Amino acid sequence: MPSFNMLQPALTDKERKVLKEGWTDWTNFMESHGLKPYEDDDVKEAKQILEQIAANDDK
Repeated sequence: MPSFNMLQPALTDKERKVLKEGWTDWTNFMESHGLKPYEDDDVKEAKQILEQIAANDDK
């Protein structure tokens, strides 16, 4: 399967940390949420999910 990590949107440092610790990379994060990394609407949804996870992360 091709890697779509190059399609990752700009992330904050906290979002990047949460992503790396929980899912390793953007493609894994999206696929684990049933989203397609090559669909613009799915990328936007994934970014919103990650923003909420990072906002609630107390680390």
